[in-house]
Amino acid sequence: MGRDPKDGMRSGRIAGGRGSAGGLALVLLLAAPLMIAAKCSGDSAHPGEGDPPTSGSDDSTGAVASAPGATAGPSEGAASATTTTTADDPAALEGDTTGGSDAPVESGDPPSATESAGGSQPEDGGEPAEVASGGPPPLPKPIYKNVDEKCGDAPGVGDKAKPFTLKTPGGKELSLARYRKRVVLLNFWGTWCKPCLKELPEFDRLYRRYRKHGLTVIAVATDDDADKVQAFVKQRKLAAKVAIGGQELADAYGSPKFPFSFVIDPKGAIKAAYRGYEPGCLGKLEQDIRTQLEALRR
Repeated sequence: MGRDPKDGMRSGRIAGGRGSAGGLALVLLLAAPLMIAAKCSGDSAHPGEGDPPTSGSDDSTGAVASAPGATAGPSEGAASATTTTTADDPAALEGDTTGGSDAPVESGDPPSATESAGGSQPEDGGEPAEVASGGPPPLPKPIYKNVDEKCGDAPGVGDKAKPFTLKTPGGKELSLARYRKRVVLLNFWGTWCKPCLKELPEFDRLYRRYRKHGLTVIAVATDDDADKVQAFVKQRKLAAKVAIGGQELADAYGSPKFPFSFVIDPKGAIKAAYRGYEPGCLGKLEQDIRTQLEALRR
């Protein structure tokens, strides 16, 4: 039986359609990797929209890009600021222990009343000549409890202190007149005098306690050797004013004993005199000093 020509044409179209579909599928299958590669390549051009870059792709500031939607919290900001301070601030590397306050001139030695008020400084770098106009602060408790009333009345009480200008071990001038408006403990000593070397540190202790209340201690050495005097001052870390070359001045007082000391009021009058080294008289000496300091407050 013969085939209808129309049936042959229909079969050809079906076979052709199947071939076209297969070819299209093959094309799509081959093109898929290329499309995926193009998609990934396009994402990498915008780090903020895709995966974050690796550690090797930092920007010019050295910062690593954040993950999508992430924001830096307070702790992150604080850590960044701390790192910057440590790297740029030498004080942060070495440790700043000042606490923001000014350091005293000597260890444990508070500034004087006028220094706190912004008063002028004397040439020798110590406390100013005058007490601040507002008056010194209240006196602290005494160091010594025992007071021997028989002490402090050696010859010289009531006399005027002899004026002088001497050199410090550093070569600067030290004048009694500069401290006329303060209470002065004037001490004569020498490095050759063993009792002096015991007494002077005790006087320096009084100076540190009452310095900001208006006391100045001037220790006049009869030595001419500045290096020898300075060595003792440095060894004992003395804060008191020290002068050298005072033998002639010491002789002018005609003291039969050595060391000797005077408590001088703001007007230059000797209010108490001590001849020789008397450890039992330190309480009375402190009391005499406190009496004159209290007078500054009135």
